[in-house]
Amino acid sequence: MFGFDIQALQALEAMRTDTLNALFEGVTMMGEEMIMILLIAVLYFAYDKRMAVKVFFITLASISVNGIIKNCAKVPRPFALDVVSCVRPETATGYSFPSGHTQIFATWSTALAVHFKKALWLIVAIVAVALVAFSRVYLGAHYPSDVIVGVFLGLTFGVGGSLLYDKVSNKNTLFVIAAVAVAPFAVFFLIEADPHFDDFFKAYGMLAGLPIALATEKRYADFGYDVSVWKKALRVVVAVAITLAVKEGASLILASEIMRASLLMDAVRYALVVITAFGLCPVLFKKLGW
Repeated sequence: MFGFDIQALQALEAMRTDTLNALFEGVTMMGEEMIMILLIAVLYFAYDKRMAVKVFFITLASISVNGIIKNCAKVPRPFALDVVSCVRPETATGYSFPSGHTQIFATWSTALAVHFKKALWLIVAIVAVALVAFSRVYLGAHYPSDVIVGVFLGLTFGVGGSLLYDKVSNKNTLFVIAAVAVAPFAVFFLIEADPHFDDFFKAYGMLAGLPIALATEKRYADFGYDVSVWKKALRVVVAVAITLAVKEGASLILASEIMRASLLMDAVRYALVVITAFGLCPVLFKKLGW
């Protein structure tokens, strides 16, 4: 890494306090999986499913590209090289460059800002992205260059992905093309079988499962929003609970100690998660009158 990367990390490590650690641990959570699950669930089941799918797909495409770059560059985390210590290292999975937390958060927050076309949304997104990016460096999970590139890629996907998505009339074709385009990298990474590739396979599983999930919803549910607020709230709560149960249950059933099988099973598990959330839950809610 560059000299300024190491100097910045070590300077921030010297500034750490328990209060600042707690603050930036909270900030960094905005770029984590659970927050995205809750955001998409609220948008999909209670507000606007088309917008939810748009934001989710653009974010998945961004995550996939992030994984491809990470797994090709193979830059170790700073704490793995004893450059600095890491606060909350369990959130720092995979390789270091570019920052996945930063890129994911920048992608979906920018996509939302582009969708709503409000200055306030844009200002909030810029401030929040800057905070998440800084938190990753402060906590010792990434080099500054990791988050700089993560921000750039996130903004590019958030703006460019939104414009491209809106121009494509056949969304299912777009979803299939994206899954097919990423497939060769999945094959290559499966052959190489590095445990750091895990996040990429989770993303690819979701990307591959999305067309199946949406086709299921369209054919068997095609739900709307002409229900009460409390039923919309029930949709969100129950969908999140079922999705998390499938996610954790599948991890037990599909577990494997063989690396290639483990990566493949993670892709299958996350495909099942997306199919459950976007396809099967809407069918259930349709039958329940929600």
